[in-house]
Amino acid sequence: MRSFVLDTSAVIHYLEAGAGAGTFERLLGDAGRQQLQLFMSVLHLGEVYYLTWQRAGEEKARQAVANLCRLPIQIITLDLLQSLKAGELKAVHKIPYVDSVAAALAIQQQATLVTSDHDFDKLGRHFPVLWIDRS
Repeated sequence: MRSFVLDTSAVIHYLEAGAGAGTFERLLGDAGRQQLQLFMSVLHLGEVYYLTWQRAGEEKARQAVANLCRLPIQIITLDLLQSLKAGELKAVHKIPYVDSVAAALAIQQQATLVTSDHDFDKLGRHFPVLWIDRS
């Protein structure tokens, strides 16, 4: 079964009905029909929470997280191996640690990373990437 890891940027596009929202919605539909798996690190859920809070306030942030938790997305906690792989990726490729966590999860799950974040350009071809709205 195909697997996808959701980066914060992809989720924000969905929540704000941005240009990448359609791609995100298609993935959600396929996940709901059990045609693929969607993963998201708990760290990225926290990042969505604080970004939404900053942009729209605490209540909207709480609603966003509650709504995300009802979707067919598996929220993955950070384990030791993933944390160390993320540290390695950060050290070698000089990308933000939270991005390294998404990359490590994509590698661990043999998944495609869904993102619009330019920082992932620095990683080369460690895993497939589904780019959404790179404006």
